[in-house]
Amino acid sequence: MVRGRRCVTWSYVLIPGPQPGTFSVDHSGVPGADPEEVQVYDTDYAAFALLLSRRHSGGQRTLRVSLLCRTWAIQTQVLDKFICLVRAQGLSDDNIVFPDVTDWSVPGTC
Repeated sequence: MVRGRRCVTWSYVLIPGPQPGTFSVDHSGVPGADPEEVQVYDTDYAAFALLLSRRHSGGQRTLRVSLLCRTWAIQTQVLDKFICLVRAQGLSDDNIVFPDVTDWSVPGTC
């Protein structure tokens, strides 16, 4: 992910769960890390993935809805699915954040 003039990378291991499209995040290398569950809500495998992530930390629930796309041009029906999932989780449009790409250009390399 590009943050300003630098690239931020991260990785984690997803362990398949009992239901197709469900995973737990392997935090075994991070002492004291909170359990996190990830569900692939929808995908076409080629253009987008819509993910729902849940984590509990210190008695507080963290919910993240992510729309991952392979291009900057997001199809209207995919964006509609994302917004519907956000709302179905009890979140409002004020909880949706998109990066500001007004002056963004592709970096040479990360």
